[in-house]
Amino acid sequence: MLESFYLCHSLKDKIPMTITLIILALAAVFFVHGKIRSDIVALCALVLLMVFGILTPEEALTGFSNSVVIMMVGLFVVGGAIFKTGLAKMIGSKILQLAGKNELKLFILIMLVTAFIGGFVSNTGTVALMLPIIVSMAVSANISPSRFLMPLAFASSMGGMATLIGTPPNLVIHDVLSQAGYGDLSFFSFTPVGIVCIAVGIIVLIPLSKLFLTKKEVKKSETINGRSPKELAMKYQLADNLFRATISAESLIQEKKLQELNITQRYNISILEIRRKSTSQGRFLKTVDQKLAGPQTELKVGDILYLFGEFANVQRFATENNLLLTETNVSEYAGSAAPEKLSMQSIGIAELLLTPESKLNGRSVKDSNFRDKYGINILGVERNGRYIMSDLKDMKLHSGDVLLIQGTWDDITKISQKQNNWVVLGQPVEEAAKVTIDYKAPLAALIMIAMVVAMVTQVIPSVAAVLIAAILMVLTGVFPLC
Repeated sequence: MLESFYLCHSLKDKIPMTITLIILALAAVFFVHGKIRSDIVALCALVLLMVFGILTPEEALTGFSNSVVIMMVGLFVVGGAIFKTGLAKMIGSKILQLAGKNELKLFILIMLVTAFIGGFVSNTGTVALMLPIIVSMAVSANISPSRFLMPLAFASSMGGMATLIGTPPNLVIHDVLSQAGYGDLSFFSFTPVGIVCIAVGIIVLIPLSKLFLTKKEVKKSETINGRSPKELAMKYQLADNLFRATISAESLIQEKKLQELNITQRYNISILEIRRKSTSQGRFLKTVDQKLAGPQTELKVGDILYLFGEFANVQRFATENNLLLTETNVSEYAGSAAPEKLSMQSIGIAELLLTPESKLNGRSVKDSNFRDKYGINILGVERNGRYIMSDLKDMKLHSGDVLLIQGTWDDITKISQKQNNWVVLGQPVEEAAKVTIDYKAPLAALIMIAMVVAMVTQVIPSVAAVLIAAILMVLTGVFPLC
């Protein structure tokens, strides 16, 4: 009788253990498979453990009350802001430029820069940030990018070992030691170990990467796809036909809508965008708003017009309407919001290929109604390898033409979903996601430095410093949530 009791009790203990192991094994399979996002897999595993009664709801959710979990959430926001403002990219690019085309020097700098950035933001984010920079520099130096890619991954992990917030395990260790009564670790407690790991890693990886990684040279044409806004602007040489004019108090077109002026028909030029003094409050270091010129846009005194067309036509337009014309051409592209450059933050450019079945075949550009229907401007046409950038309004469109279009990123995304008449080349949605809020980079740097100082000096708890930094990143618009 007693043996039966113990046998039954033993079976009851083994069943939950078996179910737990099965759930764990399935989760591991899905993690490796990668088709389903890892966070979804983890949540499903958690729910299954509750459904089978292995964990109570209180036990399953207790981890969300842990300060380490909350701190990691805050750090993702802070790290996202550092990427979104382009701050990390600016730092990485500037430092890596010091290497020039020296392979050894470039390798060491890549390791050091990646490790430094990895000490403050997630390893995945660090690799995603540095990857395009390193590939571009390797190609320009005529070095195989594969020579650096695996060391790049190692460097981001080793850099994470150097600071308290560099990697989640460091935070977990800090929390366990604190709960066990050993006191809190400081922000740089891991730094000596991290420095040793980085130094040893560099020494070991220099010969190993040279020995085992491929040395095949990669041609530039294999890595450059010409799809980014910067590359498109250079490809079509927008600077040759891009000028800037300011509406003064004596201008004849002030307080008038663009549809009344019929500028395109009269002068054969286009207004690509308008810069106007910002009326919004709380925008750090941003003094102007960037607007796409549309038929209903009303021009005001002080507006800066970005004019696209031949200089003679632009000059005639400015003279007849008392505009102040900037004599020099405007730069083709800028990641910043500097008023003298064509920014790609809210307004972008992309290429559109007309299909043989397109209803636009045989129509002129002015009859395509792109601006009225979709809010899109046609800046140029590539036909048989020739770039046509002027006198477009009466030009007949043909199958196979590639149109350079301009509009807000939202409008470009919408037009890319209408594939009956054309195909949008490249990945405009991904390009929009790459656009950084450069003018807020100083604010992002200030907030992050303040967070690190607060964590080092322990004036407030570390979790509070991270949460305050994350909240400030959101409230100041450095890390927009939508």
